[in-house]
Amino acid sequence: MSEHFWDDPVIILYLLLVIHISDNLWAIYLLLREIHVVYKVQMVPDLIRPYLPQELFEKMRLHKLHKGWFTIVNTMVMVIIMGVLELYFGLYSWLWDVATQCAIAQWMKHEVIVSLIFVFILSIYFWIKSLPGAIYEKLCIPSLHNRQKSSVAAIIVKVIVDIIVGILVTTMMVVALVYLTLWLGVFTALGLYLQSLIITFGLMIIIPFLIDPFLGKRVTLENTNLRTELDNLTKKVEFPTHQVVIIKVHDPSIGSNAFFYGFGCLKRIIIFDGLLLNRGKRDVSDLSPEEIGKGLRDEQVVAVVCHELGHWSHGHFCKTVVTFQVYLIVMLILFTITFSHGPIYEAVGFAPGVQPIIVGFFIIFGFVLTPYLTMANFVMLSLGRCYEYQADKFAFRLGYARELRTALLKLYADNLVFPVTDRCYSSWHDSHPTMIDRLERLDSLLNYGS
Repeated sequence: MSEHFWDDPVIILYLLLVIHISDNLWAIYLLLREIHVVYKVQMVPDLIRPYLPQELFEKMRLHKLHKGWFTIVNTMVMVIIMGVLELYFGLYSWLWDVATQCAIAQWMKHEVIVSLIFVFILSIYFWIKSLPGAIYEKLCIPSLHNRQKSSVAAIIVKVIVDIIVGILVTTMMVVALVYLTLWLGVFTALGLYLQSLIITFGLMIIIPFLIDPFLGKRVTLENTNLRTELDNLTKKVEFPTHQVVIIKVHDPSIGSNAFFYGFGCLKRIIIFDGLLLNRGKRDVSDLSPEEIGKGLRDEQVVAVVCHELGHWSHGHFCKTVVTFQVYLIVMLILFTITFSHGPIYEAVGFAPGVQPIIVGFFIIFGFVLTPYLTMANFVMLSLGRCYEYQADKFAFRLGYARELRTALLKLYADNLVFPVTDRCYSSWHDSHPTMIDRLERLDSLLNYGS
């Protein structure tokens, strides 16, 4: 045994197994808490009863229970057990050997080509491993939302396009990561950080121009009364009215939503047409029976927009970007410490001195850094929930708390979000507070002003 545990591949292997098992058992424990809460709640809570029929509530409840138990079984078998076997028996080193043997021509022996072959084989393996669960989920756990039916030809075209796009994106990522590491060596983390900065700020610039074609089509608000109320609100807080955008979404089942993003002249408040009563249409003859009556009244829409203006007023978007940079820097420091450490590669089956770049990324981010990634995600979700409370308080200060309260109740019902959840489960999974917590906080503001 080596003098230090950090240099002993056997100890490192068992540490990786403990990390992998513990992280997933924690996830199962949280889900069991959530399932326990769902079992106990068999009637629609009084708060949401006027907006959610008991029959639909029961359907949502059974769906959540079915999905929960399936996730637990799938995690136990496909994630924990298979993951332990993959690590213990050296799946990644074996697949790397297979990829190396597939590189029959001399030009294919370059690490970039071998890495592409490795990722291709690994992707096929992951797809086969996930196939039983995907089939069961598709056939046995139908969606609560009514989705538009597509023709066979449209489905085939979509699958082909998804495969082509997936291959192109994966190829570009693998080539970029391998070449970046080969060129920069010990400065790889710095290169990754600069690359992430370029991508982050590049997306901030181009996303405003991609919203229309990808999410839906920008439309003019037909409701003149609502348009006037939104104009008055945005002028009150000095937010440009033209940067409040209505999007007619391509997929009607995408749900009712509004969100704020951006900064400076690139900021936007996006309102999905599903948020508006009857999708904002005067003529409801084009709507399906399920869509008629869904959405919010004018004053409730204004309250939701006021909440989004709260995110803008408090600078939540910029704060989130800064927080993400801190998260990224710490992660890359840990990555630098672990990425070149040979015993980690030996722990998963590689011979001493063999450290494939792309395998290193899989092992470090997939197993070694799991404790940090899990805790950092918890912190960022906690900040997100804090921001939601601040945005709600902003709406309260402008006099929209009652309308926002009613809007939240109707939105949860319209979007088929199960209204009751375990607080511990929610704190590790949700970027928004539970409906009950938000309503209690709004009621506190209305009753006590704090």
